[in-house]
Amino acid sequence: MQTVGAGAVAAGVAGCSQSDTTDTEGPADTTEGPDTPPQGGTLTMSLPSSPPSVNVLNTSSSYATAIMDFIWEYGTFLDWTTFEVKPWVYTDWTMENTEGEDPNPDVYFNVRDGLTWTDGEDLTISDVIFTYEYLLEQEPGKYTSTLNAIDSVEEASGDWDVHLSMNQVVGTYALNQLQLPLLPEHVWSDVDDYTEYQPGQQVDSGGPVGLGMAELTQYEPDTSIELTFRDPDEYQLGQLDWLAEHDTFVQGGPFLDELRYLVYSSESAYVQDFFNDEIDAIYNTLPTGEIQKAREEDRQLVRGGDTGYGFFMFNLRRTPFDDAAFRQALEFLWDDIQWVRTLNQNYVLEGDFIMPPAYEAVRPETETGAEILEDPATNAFEFRGDGEGEPDLETVRSFLTEGQLVTGESGTFAGKDYPGSLTGVTASQSAPRHDYSFGEVTSSVLQDVDGVDQEIRVNGQTITEIRGEPLTYISYPPELVPELTEMDQVYVKNMQELGIPIKRETVGFNALLPRLYAQEDFDVTHLGWGNTSPLGVSSLYNLFHSDNADDHSVVEEGSEQENDQRQLNNNTGYGLFDHAGADDLIDQARRTIDPEERNALVRQAVERIYLDSPYMVYQYSKVFWPLHQRFSGAVENIPGVGGPALTTQMLNIYENE
Repeated sequence: MQTVGAGAVAAGVAGCSQSDTTDTEGPADTTEGPDTPPQGGTLTMSLPSSPPSVNVLNTSSSYATAIMDFIWEYGTFLDWTTFEVKPWVYTDWTMENTEGEDPNPDVYFNVRDGLTWTDGEDLTISDVIFTYEYLLEQEPGKYTSTLNAIDSVEEASGDWDVHLSMNQVVGTYALNQLQLPLLPEHVWSDVDDYTEYQPGQQVDSGGPVGLGMAELTQYEPDTSIELTFRDPDEYQLGQLDWLAEHDTFVQGGPFLDELRYLVYSSESAYVQDFFNDEIDAIYNTLPTGEIQKAREEDRQLVRGGDTGYGFFMFNLRRTPFDDAAFRQALEFLWDDIQWVRTLNQNYVLEGDFIMPPAYEAVRPETETGAEILEDPATNAFEFRGDGEGEPDLETVRSFLTEGQLVTGESGTFAGKDYPGSLTGVTASQSAPRHDYSFGEVTSSVLQDVDGVDQEIRVNGQTITEIRGEPLTYISYPPELVPELTEMDQVYVKNMQELGIPIKRETVGFNALLPRLYAQEDFDVTHLGWGNTSPLGVSSLYNLFHSDNADDHSVVEEGSEQENDQRQLNNNTGYGLFDHAGADDLIDQARRTIDPEERNALVRQAVERIYLDSPYMVYQYSKVFWPLHQRFSGAVENIPGVGGPALTTQMLNIYENE
């Protein structure tokens, strides 16, 4: 599954303020190690695709984040074992003036003394203020959702170092507004345009410069990347007292000398190299088809949960994707059983909500006490098949032609009983937006497919007549994700047999991202989010609020297209239209400081998005991070053990003596 860092903040779309109680319980780790782990060693890990850049302001690729999170630091730290926010570069913080009808709150925080940049310069309060001023001036699309809430920054007086003037209450500000990447003023003050900055080209001159635990010492993005860890005495964040008091973490890291990435173009190649001991680990998780082999060879598999989900996205700007009824019908055609049981041997979980199972407090089931993933309201759109793996085409056609729509009210839809929504929320639409019928096959893309005897009409016209061309289903090169490529073929076949004129197009991952998130030039495709928010608010706002969607009405200077080319995170356009959106619930959740009230609003927003279907979540991963037996100290039973939580792992992992 391809993943990109979720939302505008690659490492920080999660959290609660320091004064909040933790309202999502994380599983405790049982790993025990030496009081003082040995120092030294190199860990070599596969990276399944080349990073498009290591410019922290201009890329959300998780493969870039796997490098950047070791170079740049953030104000606060997310503890993946408890989902608590911990002091990091900032030592303490508070939000004041949150009451009233239209509050303009103030955030104050202190900056830790004694930290140094990787070039030896001291971190100053001026660096922190410069960071906020630079981001507010440059407005990088990746951080738009976080910056929109900040009016200004200045040096504080009294007991505080920095003062942020806010234009709205953000209940999770400690892991939003306080988790912007910190930039050294003496470097970035010379960068007039962040989009033109190429820090990966500065390796030979000691760059890029950050506060992180490592320096980038080799950057050949198509082949290999090397990070050299700073001396533990120089990296003061690894010495913090709360690390020593933690039940799982160890004070004094990082303990390794180097982290080396080898970039691969195919899954089979890096899997083979792992089993041949050519590499020590695989980024994120071992492919499901190899887990049994790893167990038979007694390989170390570090267990964890998913921080995100695999999903299909639909472009709501285009007919007929502007109708939830059509989008729901497409969900009925995805064969969950073949994907979960046959192709993945039950090593993935069937998807439903845009919130992974580990984040129970903000899952809709929690509203009623239902068992996670088990309630019938969580699988309203599961595959409508005949029991033999073939889609029940007539049932799905009847759903469309009879004008049905799953709105949150109980009923029977496409032959399956639905008990009604868990939270009491309803879909944005109360009825389909278009009339559907089926007739003679006229589109050439369907005439070339055996067994297709009917073609869909939308308001009396074929989709090809409306659009001038068939729909396009974008997929990856087959060597990148072979199981998903096999499923792509099945899914497209099912759509075509229903009577939908659609064709496949193969696009490489790095070429795909600007097409999806800058031009929004797609009909349907699949991706994966990782590192989503355990409290939900940040992810909801970043990915599903209209503030972060391009309505194609902004004309850039020199451009002939009505298209904002910033890479905005809500690329489906969800929330831009009165027929699909959860802005009201998301806005209320963002302004709510009380954890219980906020969680209830998040659960409603999550279920409305499920019913509106801008995404079809098709899986959550059961993460098995393979790690060579010569390494110990890995933190287990946390989300993202070998992906989003890599910086946590590298603070704890050591090479056995």
